[in-house]
Amino acid sequence: MTDSVQEENAEENAEEPAIAGHFYRIPRISGRIVGIWPQWIKGVGVGVRPWHAHLRFLFALVVVLVGAVGELSYGCVHLDNLVVALEAFCPGTTKAVCVLKLWVFFRSHRQWAALVQRLRAMLWQSRRAEGQRMLVELATTANRFSLLLLSSGTMTNTAFNLQPLIMGFYRWMVELPGQIELPFNIILPGFAVQSGVFPVTYVLLTASGACTVFAFSFVDGFFLCSCLYIGGVFRLVQQDIRRIFADLHGDSVDVFTEAMNAEVRNRLAKVVERHNAIIDFCTDLTRQFTVIVLMHFLSAAFVLCSTILDIMLNTSSLSGLTYICYSIAALTQLFLYCFGGNHVSESSAAVADVLYDIEWYKCDARTRKVILMILRRSQRAKTIAVPFFTPSLPAFGSILSTAGSYITLLKTFL
Repeated sequence: MTDSVQEENAEENAEEPAIAGHFYRIPRISGRIVGIWPQWIKGVGVGVRPWHAHLRFLFALVVVLVGAVGELSYGCVHLDNLVVALEAFCPGTTKAVCVLKLWVFFRSHRQWAALVQRLRAMLWQSRRAEGQRMLVELATTANRFSLLLLSSGTMTNTAFNLQPLIMGFYRWMVELPGQIELPFNIILPGFAVQSGVFPVTYVLLTASGACTVFAFSFVDGFFLCSCLYIGGVFRLVQQDIRRIFADLHGDSVDVFTEAMNAEVRNRLAKVVERHNAIIDFCTDLTRQFTVIVLMHFLSAAFVLCSTILDIMLNTSSLSGLTYICYSIAALTQLFLYCFGGNHVSESSAAVADVLYDIEWYKCDARTRKVILMILRRSQRAKTIAVPFFTPSLPAFGSILSTAGSYITLLKTFL
């Protein structure tokens, strides 16, 4: 047994790899707050949800659904005033998509929990310092982007909720008559804005915005983390392929011996199993995310167009600042999907490049066939594709271009 294999076996006996402390760190927090983090309780089973998670999910779903219906209804009623209608449609559309995201994760909770455990097993499989260091770097990147999304969403929600309070304080300071203002333009029953109930209504609308932020920061962050982890596992496969040939010390021979070819085939067989497992996982993840990604991409251009028009048409500096924060959050959401999908595609295609660079020409015909099989499958880059869309950086640019076209078109009618 070679020194590298002995080192690998020794490291696999460690309790927890370095990636353990970074695994879905930010999305896990947001998901637990709204009760949809795919729960796994050791000794009980996959997909087991405690009762308080159901309560948190039910509360989040109800307040976000009420906000979505009320705000979209308000926008439809006030179509004669484009600025007012857009101020309702922007958050209303985001909340409607978040209702869908919440429901998809809740309905298929066991499937999501099983996916998390499968990905966890693949990441935990390699305990080598080099591989774990690479995985930690990817996880740190994913968590930083997820934190950026959570922060920008929180800033947007804070701006929406502070604006009526600031305006009310200003009217009180200059002794102007007060008026009822809510954080969002929304249609509510008459009793909800009466003096005794108004504070509760305000708090619930604030909670609606907060639950929306936690919902999309979890789902979108979960997608990004999953994609970067998949890319990390593809890189582990690349490292394993390089290590197979590096451990042979074949520089001193022109052609591998029969024993060397047998060792290559045995170790490549394990690589093939891992490679197939990653591809199957990508397929299952795509199936679970199809509806979410499709609806997000369908609404992305409209939301971006609406927020930018709000900034251009709004005469209030406070509202303008609010929608600048909103634009940052919307762009971050869209970028995370495209960046994650692009990373999976590039990492899967890079396996073929590694196979081409190794000393395959020193192998016998039987070993070359195994290498060729992996090569041909790797040349078809794996993508997180949904109907009409494939999340990638070119798609990000295309959606921005579409949003710009919508803005130009709408400006001609203003």
